[in-house]
Amino acid sequence: MTAIHRFARALPVLATAIALAGCVTLGPTASPTVPPTAVPTASPPPTARPTLPPTAPPTLPPTTPPTAPPTAPATAPPTTPPTAPPVTAPPTSSPEAAELDPNQEARYGSPEPPLESGFEPDPYSVAIISGGPINVAYLENGCVGYAEPNPDFEVQYTAGAQTLLRFYFVADTPGEDATLIINDPVSGWHCNDDFSDSTHDPSIDFSPPLSGYYDIWVGSYSSGDFVAGTLYITELSSNHP
Repeated sequence: MTAIHRFARALPVLATAIALAGCVTLGPTASPTVPPTAVPTASPPPTARPTLPPTAPPTLPPTTPPTAPPTAPATAPPTTPPTAPPVTAPPTSSPEAAELDPNQEARYGSPEPPLESGFEPDPYSVAIISGGPINVAYLENGCVGYAEPNPDFEVQYTAGAQTLLRFYFVADTPGEDATLIINDPVSGWHCNDDFSDSTHDPSIDFSPPLSGYYDIWVGSYSSGDFVAGTLYITELSSNHP
């Protein structure tokens, strides 16, 4: 069969297909979907808040600033008081005085408690250094030597059964010459240079003794000399230089 015959036979079929194709109804082509646009909703106008009247802040009572407690000063650690060195020179008093003055403070103090008749230990003793600027010869009554204006020692004594009260001085170095001057409770003056020919140590007795104050000076026989020794007070006749 030739090609022309084949084409002729196919014409009816092709025509039918064309006819059918003309009867098909094509629907509209769907457009792409656009999301709906939200319509803006009008917002109500903002409502103004009510204005409250200003409130004054509460007034606090004045506060007293805290007072810092006083700070105690630093306390230095206790120290051991220095030990007084042994007496090597006599205490000094005013060089302007020209006479012995029993009303001045005694340079070497006085017994504590005061001495009473029958005191113990007997003898009572105190270390003293003699000498001073005043020549005691103005007192007369055999008074000699040089002493300080202040008493060297003062004894308050209460008399009793004992009939003797003796004061004597013994030099540390034998042969050194000291003198003794005492003002008694009734302001009388008593002096001594040597207890005996064998010693230059002086001694004065009161028999019977009176109650009251005895002011004692230990003088040096020569001007400028200073004699170290011990003054003794006793009620026993066996005690002497």
